[in-house]
Amino acid sequence: MAGIAVARSGLFHANASKSKPLAANTPQLRKEFTPPPPAFISLNQRRHEVLPSQSLQTSWIRCYDTSKAASAKSEENAKLAYFGRDTIAHAAAKTAPAVARLCAPNRGQNVDGEIGSGTAIHKDGYILTCAHVVFDKTNMVYSADGQVLVRLQEAKKDVVGQVVDAYVDLDIAIVKTEKPTSPLSTAKVGSSSKLRPGDWAIAMGCPLSLQHTVTLGIISCVHRAGNELGLEGMMEYLQTDCAINPGNSGGPLCNVDGEVIGVNVENVKPDIASGVSFAVPVDLISAIIKPFQNFHRLVRPDFGWIVRNISGENFEALKQSYPTFPNAKDGVFVQKVFKGSPADHAGIRTGDVIVGFNGKQVRNIKEMMDARGERYGESVIVNVKRARDAPVPLAITFKEKDVA
Repeated sequence: MAGIAVARSGLFHANASKSKPLAANTPQLRKEFTPPPPAFISLNQRRHEVLPSQSLQTSWIRCYDTSKAASAKSEENAKLAYFGRDTIAHAAAKTAPAVARLCAPNRGQNVDGEIGSGTAIHKDGYILTCAHVVFDKTNMVYSADGQVLVRLQEAKKDVVGQVVDAYVDLDIAIVKTEKPTSPLSTAKVGSSSKLRPGDWAIAMGCPLSLQHTVTLGIISCVHRAGNELGLEGMMEYLQTDCAINPGNSGGPLCNVDGEVIGVNVENVKPDIASGVSFAVPVDLISAIIKPFQNFHRLVRPDFGWIVRNISGENFEALKQSYPTFPNAKDGVFVQKVFKGSPADHAGIRTGDVIVGFNGKQVRNIKEMMDARGERYGESVIVNVKRARDAPVPLAITFKEKDVA
């Protein structure tokens, strides 16, 4: 109320210095500066407005979009955005039932295995997560043989899942659980293309095995290049200041509408810096996600492989580990093919190098995803290169009922 009095006083003196009073504005001034108490003032670039409220804690804050010129017409068409005490809670509640805890047992070792998080993207049991949660990137051998234990928020016990796709250089994997007794709650996928530094970000997952954990922050950078982080490839990441800890990897990064905008991957070590975390933008992997969201029940949307890029750093290691490895300096290396998968039925073998996809030459996973687009259920032609062989065209189809 003291602030209102000051504002009214300042306005009076400003008008008093003019030769003619603005009588036409008197009703408007009375309307804006005599709200029903209690109230508080929300200051804006273009205007002062008093918003009725029961208390500062429970009030809605009304913000005008002032990017347009101040005029009666622009204010009439102004967009209003409301941010209340329950905004974050409501957004988190939309995604929470789809967030899963993942554990990938380490084969032959007496340890619990890698712990991470994931997000259900289809009601039949498809879970989106990080490749490094279910796959040891430093080892050429698949560490857990594809088996993953999954527990969703609504579940009372773990269910067994199987890795069906993994894109090592994107750090993205898809896990298929046993057929659920009832359809899973799934997360709504948003877009990351229009994010700006300063936008709210909500990280969800199971850090340190603590299920149902939510942390809040902002988008710090929308195009953080991988080479700035000492990583190979042409990846770009979302940088946030959300609290991310071991176990958060693979969990969703959401906006205030409860939509998934990224996949949390890692953070800078706390002893070096705090509040510096990274996520894979959801638009970068839309060609992977969309087929799982849109596919028909009789169409299996996964390829059934683990693939990685060929680079100067891993070329010699691949040649030594795989006798059939061709002399290919670039392309997408097929590190594993799961038995009974669409890739297996098409004749793709472990050690193949994908050099063409849907009639387009590809040098890495990103180009392969761009060539695929977001189509699902349609056959794709894959050209693979093998030792001492010319590229072989193979057709992958997805019409298989058995997902196990």
